[in-house]
Amino acid sequence: MEDAIKGIVPHVLSFAINEFCKNGFLLAYEKELSDLKGLVDADSNSDTDYELLRSVDDEVVKLLLSSVDKTLQCLSTYFLINNLDEMEVLGNEEYNLLASDNYYCYLMDWGSQTYADLLDNLPGVYLSMAQMLYHTSCQLELMVIDVPDETYEEFHERYYEILDQKIDSDDKNVALLYDLIVALNEDLLEISRLS
Repeated sequence: MEDAIKGIVPHVLSFAINEFCKNGFLLAYEKELSDLKGLVDADSNSDTDYELLRSVDDEVVKLLLSSVDKTLQCLSTYFLINNLDEMEVLGNEEYNLLASDNYYCYLMDWGSQTYADLLDNLPGVYLSMAQMLYHTSCQLELMVIDVPDETYEEFHERYYEILDQKIDSDDKNVALLYDLIVALNEDLLEISRLS
């Protein structure tokens, strides 16, 4: 059970990375990359498409890519501190399915929208990411797949405590996810400032 719970985390982080990239592409399709709309899938996670997204000058897209970089750093650190084999863990279908439960529990498809609508939805995207990461941290802390119902209810109160760094965890993995929640919120605050 412990292996499965620890194996969920890299998949959850990968889902977060894909979600940030997807939102970056959706924004870029409304401006700089409008000629590629419908040709390159926003859900693409190929290196070539990722590099294409990196070439976009939009400040909000750059902040989404900053969130990608922070999540990638978290993922790298997670593999290191847990001495996990990246290929083995990311290739594990069971871990992926368990992590997808976390992902689909919190994230939603906003549908096709204008640039302004997409921008307005980003706080919801970031909040959903924070909920997903918090849920995953509870799985780690409690060493259970199915967290208690209170976990869903306590998130909003605990979220602000995490952001204010009033909650510490002795568990290095939980602390790592808390740090990521704080770091992602910094990008969201910058996005809010720009919009």
